[in-house]
Amino acid sequence: MRILFISLGTQGDIEPFLARATLLHKEGHVITCLFPKQFKTLVTELGFHFYGFDSRFLDLLNTDFGKGFLGSKGNFLTRATNFIRLMMASFSLQSTLINQQKKAIHEINPDLVFFHPKAIYCLLPAQVNPTKFIQLSPVPCILHGHQDFPHLGLSKFKPFSTSSNLRTYKLINQIKYLALWKYLKPHLLNFPEHSITKKSLAEFERKELTTWYQISPSLFPKPNYWPENALVTGYLSRHQKENFIPDSKLMSWLKKYPKAVLLTFGSMTNHDPEKVTSIILKILEKHKIPTLINLSWGGLVRPQVVSDLFFFVEKIPYDWVLPQLYGIIHHGGSGTTHSAAKAGAVQLLIPHIMDQYFWNNLVANLGLGPKGIPISKLQSNSFEKVILDFWNTEVYKKNAAQMCKKIENEK
Repeated sequence: MRILFISLGTQGDIEPFLARATLLHKEGHVITCLFPKQFKTLVTELGFHFYGFDSRFLDLLNTDFGKGFLGSKGNFLTRATNFIRLMMASFSLQSTLINQQKKAIHEINPDLVFFHPKAIYCLLPAQVNPTKFIQLSPVPCILHGHQDFPHLGLSKFKPFSTSSNLRTYKLINQIKYLALWKYLKPHLLNFPEHSITKKSLAEFERKELTTWYQISPSLFPKPNYWPENALVTGYLSRHQKENFIPDSKLMSWLKKYPKAVLLTFGSMTNHDPEKVTSIILKILEKHKIPTLINLSWGGLVRPQVVSDLFFFVEKIPYDWVLPQLYGIIHHGGSGTTHSAAKAGAVQLLIPHIMDQYFWNNLVANLGLGPKGIPISKLQSNSFEKVILDFWNTEVYKKNAAQMCKKIENEK
């Protein structure tokens, strides 16, 4: 079969699609990926065909207002302003992004399409031919309501009552369709035999569209009140360690510090990485906690003077390193949270945006680590208190080991 994967966002949005694509490619299917242009090399090295989304979409995160939003810079008014600027810039690109989705589907004529919830054009042909489209989501709580958790857009706040939690999904998805309908409406002419409206599209997406939540049921079981079209399929990741050759210095450092942690913010940036790094490393050094630091996309930086307790890398396979470590301090992306749980690593989250607050609450609820501190509230005193809890509470490691076994037994 010809299979098309469409995803928008950072690497955390791309990896679930690459994991699924790699599995299907091994079965002999022809794979094409429509991802942001920044991921072209990664896709082509895996042997897949590549179509590129406009690079400006991902570049928005590296603007001043993008970094300010991700890093929760300033007071409420400042953060709200950064969010509005980011959304307005994103909306200005929607017509381009929609046309790129439309073009890829038309030119490839795939037998099957896996698409990210952000790829909104796919909802139109999916409603016409639902057996040909599967919505693949790396996070829950965006479409199908959950009694215990509000919509991810409100996950920064404490959960509300059961009925109020469920109402947040209807409210936020109504806003989504209102905001995006003007970009979709011109393309209704391509489907003249079908009466597609905002209401029918919303009902179709919630009740009929096959949606795979590619997450672990051990972390997030499917509620019994969800419709049959919504599935929690289990966590799937690429085996990145297969081609990884570790540096001899890294191997020596790991041998010297058998109880070490990984520090990473993944694809997250922030408005002041020097200050954030300084706060974290001073506390880690004070309590002699050996830390492997993944600099990745720039949310963390390497200081001029470095203690032997710290080892810096630009990139490292989680499936190789995490099983060797005590735990991980991270931003709280879905993929990183799952990788840590799968490896039996204790977790401390420093959430930046949206679903990361959800995973922070879930990790704490499951006893896989303490409840972390949002990056907007990261201060020396508060971080010191939570890092000592993370480092010294033995039950976290026991719980993490039990969760590791549960995930290993998932199909």
